Amino acid sequence: MRVDSGNREAAEGLHGYLVEGHWREGGLIGPDSGIRFNYRIGRFVKSYLSRFPWRDELYYLQAQGYWILANWALADLGSHDGARAIAVAATDRILAEQRPDGAWAYPHPEWRGRVTTYEGAWASLGLLETYRRTSQPRYLAGALRWHEFAESRIGYQDVRGGRAANYFAGRTGSAVPNATTDAVRFLAEVAQATEDINYTARAESLLAFLAEVQLPTGELPYEVTATAPARLPHYQCFQYNAFECLGLLRYEELTGDRRASPIVEGLLRFVATGVAPDGSARYQCGRSRRSVTYHAAALAASLTRAERLGYAVDPALARRLYAHVRGLQRDDGSFPHSRGDYVVASDRRAYPRNLAMILSHLLEPR
Repeated sequence: MRVDSGNREAAEGLHGYLVEGHWREGGLIGPDSGIRFNYRIGRFVKSYLSRFPWRDELYYLQAQGYWILANWALADLGSHDGARAIAVAATDRILAEQRPDGAWAYPHPEWRGRVTTYEGAWASLGLLETYRRTSQPRYLAGALRWHEFAESRIGYQDVRGGRAANYFAGRTGSAVPNATTDAVRFLAEVAQATEDINYTARAESLLAFLAEVQLPTGELPYEVTATAPARLPHYQCFQYNAFECLGLLRYEELTGDRRASPIVEGLLRFVATGVAPDGSARYQCGRSRRSVTYHAAALAASLTRAERLGYAVDPALARRLYAHVRGLQRDDGSFPHSRGDYVVASDRRAYPRNLAMILSHLLEPR
């Protein structure tokens, strides 16, 4: 495993910050940028009034999934003697939090009681990675319980010649391509862990949906309906497309199935247009002033993974993005969340979920 030396040093500093400030009782816990009111307004109030004891300690499963992957990567590099033990402890906590029906509840109070595709998928990716490393059947069993819940309680909808994964359990509505790329990757991970390719049987219809809704620019819109070209075409476009690219690249890496390649090629064209001259990631089509740190890390990782898997990309773009990210690192190892929000605002808080993403993306092998 080869990782850029500057990225590795930054990752080690960030890992130390997360262990010191947010790792407790087997989980990565802390504030989050959140959704709805908190994302639009609340987080800025909390950022500027940082001395107030805000009670927003949250346990996101997505954070745990990235945290587990990053700790196994650090263990491979020999960068942290306790990384393996942290990965196992975090995986055990995920199992302890899993409900009998195989799901996990959403942590943020604004979506209390909901179950999302991405939280369950990322919890299960952590379970599956630790299963690969330890061969302990309880971790695979937990991921398979989520698979059963996702198939029977979340399900899919027919959209424009393909099938899309639903975003929530028990709710239907517009299709969000990001949920489908999470599902595609998860199914490939399960198939690899179980050595049963039948788990990817529905991938053809999921990829058909993604190919049908992909825009001529290569962008996958944020939200589509069965009839409209795109209900919400642009929302934090470049980071979402980078994450979608990462998911499809991992699917291809695990399965050898090249049917995702045309979609990936379009995504790479689009993601490349989101790299600003200073190495930051453009926030959204038509909006370039806001800069979010983990967005740049996601774009860098997608381009790095694509190059490693043989896609034609400009390696200078990933280097520029990574250099920008590293330049934002603070003395304690953390990173500020964003700047230029609403033109003049900034969010200086450090969110463990997004920091775990940055950590994992800094460790993307070349």
